[in-house]
Amino acid sequence: MKDGWFTIKEVSDLFDNTRGAIRFYEEKGLIHPQRDEHGFRWYSIDDIFQLFYLKRYASMSFSLDETLHTFIKEAHLTLPEIQEQICKREAELDDQIERLMQQRKSLQNYRRLLLECQNPLLRYEACPDYVSLCAEAFNSMSEADLRLLKSWIAAMPLTSVHGDLIEDETGLHFVSSLGIPEVYAERMGLGSHPRMRRLPRSLAAVRCVRCEWERMPDQLIEQALALRKEVEEAGKTVHSFVSTSLILVHTVEGKTIEYHKCYVPVQD
Repeated sequence: MKDGWFTIKEVSDLFDNTRGAIRFYEEKGLIHPQRDEHGFRWYSIDDIFQLFYLKRYASMSFSLDETLHTFIKEAHLTLPEIQEQICKREAELDDQIERLMQQRKSLQNYRRLLLECQNPLLRYEACPDYVSLCAEAFNSMSEADLRLLKSWIAAMPLTSVHGDLIEDETGLHFVSSLGIPEVYAERMGLGSHPRMRRLPRSLAAVRCVRCEWERMPDQLIEQALALRKEVEEAGKTVHSFVSTSLILVHTVEGKTIEYHKCYVPVQD
């Protein structure tokens, strides 16, 4: 700093901006540095305060383009129009906050699942109304179906991947599916598909099980059936297929281990 003037390095350090960003503001005509006889830029107190204003709007999550369109003197927006822009941003932030809270909840649930993998006890869990889209639906998809699939993927971590234990003429095997609570599917407008099915809310017996990768899927089928038998022997009525959800795959002492969460839906 010299006699109330700042170098580009000092300005960059003050606002945690790159020198390229500072020059960009100059190109946009937002700040007006003076050059000395050596061509070095010097920034005035007025430039600093202009950058304060830009930083202020950036701290409220407005992009530079939005700031230029809305808040500088050349924008020519009325107060109601500016308020409308702010309300729109509030709504966008509310959506982001809700998604972050859901991500945090998902992390907490995942941490709890990892603890359950260490101590795999049988417990009962209330499952909400659910919609499921099986992997077979992906075999032949139209452009509209691909957009639907993209929206399901974008809904993660609300979207889960699970395997349903199905018995047919070929025997027992798992059918992979995507699933999401119905309330979120409706809220996010995920649409419908002929292969989509609705699973009504129910109580489910759940347990985390450990399987060796080399023995998959037979070992998982064995453990899923054993859990179902245990629930039935406890006097519960099983009313649907057993589902499993992959929790973790890792390698311990050269052996690959999978942990799955098994669900056995029962009558309340």
